Amino acid sequence: MAGTDSGTVRLYREDPSLATFTAKVLEVRELEEESWAIVIDRTAFYPEGGGQPADEGRLGEAEVFDVQEEEGVIVHYADCPLEVGEEIEGSIDWERRWDIMQQHTGQHLLSGVLLDDFDAATRGFHMGAEESTIDLSRELGPQDLSLAQARANVLVDADLPVTSRVVDREDPAVKAARRPPPGVDEVRLVEIEGVDSVPCGGTHVSSTSRIGGIHILAGGSSKAHGLFRISFLCGTRLRRRLGRLDRLVTELSHMLTTNPDDFRERFEDFQEQNKDLKSEVTELRRALVPLRTEALLETAESIGPGRVVLARVDDLPPETLPAIALALTEHSDVVALLGAEVAGAGRLIFARGEGLDLDMGTLLSSAAAILGGGGGGAPHHASGGGPQGEALDAALTTVLEQVRSLLKEGA
Repeated sequence: MAGTDSGTVRLYREDPSLATFTAKVLEVRELEEESWAIVIDRTAFYPEGGGQPADEGRLGEAEVFDVQEEEGVIVHYADCPLEVGEEIEGSIDWERRWDIMQQHTGQHLLSGVLLDDFDAATRGFHMGAEESTIDLSRELGPQDLSLAQARANVLVDADLPVTSRVVDREDPAVKAARRPPPGVDEVRLVEIEGVDSVPCGGTHVSSTSRIGGIHILAGGSSKAHGLFRISFLCGTRLRRRLGRLDRLVTELSHMLTTNPDDFRERFEDFQEQNKDLKSEVTELRRALVPLRTEALLETAESIGPGRVVLARVDDLPPETLPAIALALTEHSDVVALLGAEVAGAGRLIFARGEGLDLDMGTLLSSAAAILGGGGGGAPHHASGGGPQGEALDAALTTVLEQVRSLLKEGA
């Protein structure tokens, strides 16, 4: 778009509440994957930048899915072309824009409070689809964050004006701003009366009350690259989150037949019950091992000097296989070839008694390869598997033939 000889009039700076406008198409360029780059003489679409995502909406019949600034020109990326010289009507996705304005202004207010009250400077800001984050110069504890949130919401309720103005770089207001800009002649300052002043080219609501409330997410804090990150919600996002949580709390209250204030106590009760049940299950599994071992020994095939037990143990938890294999191979003449399918994958455990001379690690490696995996172990015991659980029967049958041959040779 370097060929366009004039910049784009930025209507969103003059009136961030402007949702529709008219403009003239200056340039259209076809791109890959059925998309077009469109330049118009004036726009209310905000291009991505400064932590704020691009607006979306429509230009005439074209749906705009991205907006970028390129060499002073604002380029609208759309799903169909327009005619150069055409007068069109543009409309931004106002619900999306309003959400962005609330989050962005909320960030300004919260950053101002964090700096003034806790000496925590904002080093980065990212607006996500569900929640936004601020990267701070120092770590703050839960109590500090709670106080910052309370202070910010007092200022939301105060309905302070949010204004913008363009001043010379040498203006005292620029030098006093929270984040002085790099070398430019003119600076656009966004100011929250008595709270914050920062160079910013983004869109904002007209007063703090229109932020609609600020909530710092509990559990949304983390440390990365020497900075402390917090997550927050404002306005409509906050109400949506509250609605989802309220529905969830209501459902849980019905399911647990208890008041939400008693959720923690009920959860602790469930933890104790679960612990007791796990102990009971462990004891039952231990009791099943000798029973299953005896049943498997009755199916053993006598081959030369040994007895071979080949079995799929899909009806018991896979962690019982080692115990069954150990119990089987307490008999010195037994070879145990056990398999199970777990979540679509094949698991193998091969073992043999002390009276036999077979390398179970080698046998298991060849069987696991049929499952698309691997494994190995000692000559007397090996384990492994692979993702192709449907090939488990073929793997067991193959290794059975190998064992038969080896035992007959040793007879």
